[in-house]
Amino acid sequence: MKKLILAAVVMAAGCASDEASPGKPVVQEVGGDHPEKLKYATLEFKVPDPATFRTVLPNGMIVYAIEDHSLPLVDLRLQARGGSFWQPKGKEGLASACGTLMRIGGTTTRDPAEIDQAIDILAAQLSVGIADVTAQAVLSVLSKDVDQGLALFFDILRNPGFKQDKIDFFKAQMMRGMRARNDATPGIEGREAGLLLYGDYPSNAHPTKASVESLSRDDLIAFHKEIFYPGNFIISAAGDFDRAQFLKKLEAACDGWANPANPPKREIPKVTHTPKPGVYAIHKEGKQINQGRVTMGHLGIDISSPDVHAIRIMAYILGAGGFSSRLMQRVRTEEGLVYDVGCDYRPGIAYTGTFRMVFQSKSESCLYAAKLCMEELGKIRDKEVTAEELNDAVNFYLDGFPGLFFATKFQTTNTFANAEINGYPANYFQTWREKVRAVTAKDVQRVAKEHCHPDKLIYVFTGNMTDVRKGDGKHEIRMEDFGQITDVPLPDPMTLERKKGE
Repeated sequence: MKKLILAAVVMAAGCASDEASPGKPVVQEVGGDHPEKLKYATLEFKVPDPATFRTVLPNGMIVYAIEDHSLPLVDLRLQARGGSFWQPKGKEGLASACGTLMRIGGTTTRDPAEIDQAIDILAAQLSVGIADVTAQAVLSVLSKDVDQGLALFFDILRNPGFKQDKIDFFKAQMMRGMRARNDATPGIEGREAGLLLYGDYPSNAHPTKASVESLSRDDLIAFHKEIFYPGNFIISAAGDFDRAQFLKKLEAACDGWANPANPPKREIPKVTHTPKPGVYAIHKEGKQINQGRVTMGHLGIDISSPDVHAIRIMAYILGAGGFSSRLMQRVRTEEGLVYDVGCDYRPGIAYTGTFRMVFQSKSESCLYAAKLCMEELGKIRDKEVTAEELNDAVNFYLDGFPGLFFATKFQTTNTFANAEINGYPANYFQTWREKVRAVTAKDVQRVAKEHCHPDKLIYVFTGNMTDVRKGDGKHEIRMEDFGQITDVPLPDPMTLERKKGE
């Protein structure tokens, strides 16, 4: 038997520092004449200590920065607390408009075309956006151009021009988008399911014709001022720079930018809505509407739940694990009813998340497919999962852990910046694998019983309800078997108002 000399060059995932590297290049002598007989050295990944690359600048800006000289690039992401959750009532759409117009609306000293040209000359990437509870801006630039890139980046963040012609252009774009709100079933399903699950909550504050028309340049200036100031920033950065010098550049870029005397308090409201279980049928006509979309869900947990990891494993086995999941095996592989089916039970980060089982199927097979999903939900609640299923799910997350959060130095800084701005529990990543590894089959069954509630589900059917209700003619299943049916008329796309009595 000949000896094979295996040269295993292992690329370190998450190399925030040498200590954080899961492995270094290894040359291992291995006996065997078949690939299955090869043995590999065990790779150990140590979660980096964020304190080693976290700095608070004198202006209050928090910076996570790591040197990475593998490429002549600098990547930077800025986050700030603030977003659409704090739009004034009647000004829905303001957050989206503010973020977009900061990028395309020029600055007080540069017109929009000049900004675009400067980005092109630098071959840089620069974007700004404002979501529900956070705003973010991203810059990627060659390291030799970092000074120019930072100057441009902070000019956009600090001195947005909000040119009126760009405001008018963006408002017209928003109007066109709203007119198409009821054109496609995915958008309808997502909007209506969100309304049913969260009720009167900021996540459902969608723009209307009136709210967009009311937006003014003064609104944009005031909203920008409430979010963008150094003391509200968390920056994550990695690249071809000297860390100490880079921190000085960030501080200099914000020189003279004062923090407000009384910063606004941005507390995320609790979700208080209690969804009403039952069936919600949303009829969408059209020659091309030959498939239905179905969401079955209820409110779930947030990141502080002690059952986060057990629920993660349970969801993977039930429907989040792709082709290995039970839902995919049953509804697609065995029955051939769908192209894609799955479940989503991620914990809410800023506010309570949801449990959802979702699929799209031919109109006539939607009811039977929904029944099969419910059967699989019942099984995972009633009986422990197999040792093989548990092992596969646990190993998926254990093996993927470095890649999920620490694949690059830039991702490493983003991971810890995200954790800080969203208030993750202490030692969340340091104990992550330990808690995943500790999940048992009993835990999976327990959380399925405690956190998946068939009696609390809302069933959202979107599509041609005439065809959906007929069923496939082969299985005795009716829509009302899932609960009391409520027909939900589509709202006016511009006002979101529904006709009285409907």
